[in-house]
Amino acid sequence: MKKKIALLQGGFNGEVMKYAIRGIRKRIQEEGADLYIFSCYGGEKEDLLYNQGEYQIFSLLDCNEYDGFLMASNNITSGEEREKLRKKLVASGKPAVSMEHELEGLYYVGCENYRTVKEITLHMIEKHGCRKIYFIGGPEDNYESQKRKKGVQDAMDLKGLQYEEAWFRNYNYTYHDGYQAFYDFQKMGLGVPDCVIAANDEMAIGYCTAAGEQKLYAPEDFRISGFDDLRIASTYRPSLTSVERKKTETGYQSCDVLFRLINGEDVPQKTTLKGEVVYRSSCGCTSHEEKHQNGKRHIIETMLNRNYVQNNFQILQKRLVQSENWNEYANTLAEHVINNIPCSAMYILLNRTEQLEQHTGQILNNQEYDSKLIVIFALEKGKLVEYKELFDISKLIPGEEEDDEKSHAYMIMPVHFQEKTIGYCVLKDSFQMIDDESLFSGSHCINMSMQVMIERLALKQMNRMLDELSAEDAMTGVYNRFALSRHAEKILQYDRLEQRETLILFSDINRLKMINDTYGHKNGDIAITTVANVLKKVCPKQSVVVRYGGDEFVIVVSGGDYNKGISIKQAIHEELKQANEILDIPFQISTSVGWVCAKPDEKLLLEEYVKQADKVMYQEKKKTR
Repeated sequence: MKKKIALLQGGFNGEVMKYAIRGIRKRIQEEGADLYIFSCYGGEKEDLLYNQGEYQIFSLLDCNEYDGFLMASNNITSGEEREKLRKKLVASGKPAVSMEHELEGLYYVGCENYRTVKEITLHMIEKHGCRKIYFIGGPEDNYESQKRKKGVQDAMDLKGLQYEEAWFRNYNYTYHDGYQAFYDFQKMGLGVPDCVIAANDEMAIGYCTAAGEQKLYAPEDFRISGFDDLRIASTYRPSLTSVERKKTETGYQSCDVLFRLINGEDVPQKTTLKGEVVYRSSCGCTSHEEKHQNGKRHIIETMLNRNYVQNNFQILQKRLVQSENWNEYANTLAEHVINNIPCSAMYILLNRTEQLEQHTGQILNNQEYDSKLIVIFALEKGKLVEYKELFDISKLIPGEEEDDEKSHAYMIMPVHFQEKTIGYCVLKDSFQMIDDESLFSGSHCINMSMQVMIERLALKQMNRMLDELSAEDAMTGVYNRFALSRHAEKILQYDRLEQRETLILFSDINRLKMINDTYGHKNGDIAITTVANVLKKVCPKQSVVVRYGGDEFVIVVSGGDYNKGISIKQAIHEELKQANEILDIPFQISTSVGWVCAKPDEKLLLEEYVKQADKVMYQEKKKTR
């Protein structure tokens, strides 16, 4: 039987994780296993409610279903969420490997952080005479950042250099953080350092950009290094001293360690992959300058493709939010996926165990997944598939074939509004959105369009409810006179388009004034509601019953002819006869009925037909006096 591996990760947010997943994929395919990627972007935004909604995807993880676990611990930025997952994996008793972050009870595979940064710092001190050294780190509780910071401090301690805690600052690993760091140091009055050790390449480049605005440049005015050795490190000017980490190898080795554990092999608790410092122009070392033309070309191509993909998702989102119903939404989304996202299947599953638009208010207040979900979108092998039955969440993925021996990968992502859980999305056998770094854009597109879609359905439902309330007669529950033009007129217009007749009946309660005067208005109300109930009961589905006045009712029947009028009149009289036998009242309830048939080629207004039916009814009433 195929092995099933779960990967928990907090965002394919750049080059490092993109290459790591390539290594994981290679080892998974060698083993012929299935990979289930529980993916979210918690921590990518400072909005804590948004993060809560993203991290809810991990609640779908049933440890009993998998043979082992990979956890990209360093990009799950919430320490609380990381600890919850650690406890869950440890409690499962199954093999689990933490990537790039040492966690108690889990095996570890990651790059060298401490030694390489210590080596760079010693190089800056010994070769370039640096004494005042700033460190721009990642989040304060980030494992890699902590190790890199210690590498800087220990190197300075080793050389007897004094430093201030203000020289060491924590950020979030982005280009803009490095840019901000330059001005933060300036505001603190710390001046220009001899060198800057940045915990990654993006922050190093951001710092250089801000410094350039003040006419300060590396390596003339300060020296600087990064970490990760991204493609941009060698093409940037000045080319960036950095640490080449084994990004693809980390993913491969993490997965390999996991399979060895599953097979019962003896594996070291900690596997560290050796990194290599690459010295370049940013620290003043020019002898190792590399050719960079191909690197520049790749970066430009990547940037242009990313812009193209993101623009496509923006266009898709605009189209999706214009959908009037779920069928239109599904068709629009399917067209985009078929043309732009190679995959063998895609699913969107949403909360609620009944029709979605009838429970929109409840959906918006939900913060957990239902045990049964609606498969609102299913694309299998390029074709839309309808799942009529509710889907059991314990099965997780629709359309799985138990006897399929091929290796597959499933990307499972949250659908939510802030902290409110709506459902989840599944992509099968598709890594393109990771490779072109568009997964966040795609996920955001689904979430935003889904929010607009459900809000639109909620608004439609609310308008229908308000419309019904405003058009409903409070006493009888049938439509009031305002509904005649709003609802009954539509029946007449539709029948004309279909070239068929419309039946218009006028009913008036006999001797209602006598009932009110003799037995009181309470009994008069009983007569009115009894007639209304009878009319609702005997009239066909394609009809509208309207309380036209105090004791007058209008019935508009689609496709009704003269003979239909006779049968409805007889049915009314029979039902009233039975009602009189059941009711314990000292009077008989009866009604006079008249009707006309509107021909499809006539152009009269509905009110004109009502007046004609009223006249026919009046002639009928005179016969009963």
